[in-house]
This record gives sequence, C-alpha cells and structure tokens, in this order.
Amino acid sequence: RHSMAAEGLYQVTPILPHFGAEVRGFSLDGDGPLSEELVRQIKDDMTEYRVLVFKGQGKLSGARQVQISQQLGEVESTFYKHPKSPHPDIFRVSNNE
Repeated sequence: RHSMAAEGLYQVTPILPHFGAEVRGFSLDGDGPLSEELVRQIKDDMTEYRVLVFKGQGKLSGARQVQISQQLGEVESTFYKHPKSPHPDIFRVSNNE
C-alpha cells in the first residue's frame, strides 16, 4: 500500500500494519535546512509510524545527519565518541573496529 504524504512531499509505504514506513521520493542531501513544511510532515509521519526508513538517500555526511536531526528535535550526545563515527554527535554501533 502506497500513500502520498500531505501535499505530495514524498511517498510513504507502510512496512507493517501499525509500525514502520519507507519514505521515498525526495532527497535529504543538501546543505540548507529542510523546509518547515517537510519537517512538520516528517514529524507527523514519525508519530503515526514510529520508525521511518529513508530509502535511496546515498551517503549523507555526519554533519548533514546532525543538522536534519536538530530540526526534528533535541539531539542528545553520548559520552562515548567512537573514533570512526562520522560526527561527534552520532553514536556509532558496530561489531568491527
């Protein structure tokens, strides 16, 4: 089942009936902030689906991931800074070094 997010900003496909959705049809890449309209829609979809998977985004820089995260809410840093983490505010989880 596919559904269009409000105002056609992107496509949302539920993964399970009450949990998770794939988001396609736009790019998180760039260097400026996301539009207020887009941030509002992402927050609404997070409330509805609890987890959003942004497919086909390529490799976003650590700084870009943090920038987008800051628009969505308060970023909480961890005390542990993995040496291979792409940004100090990104907690890297890995089973290799």
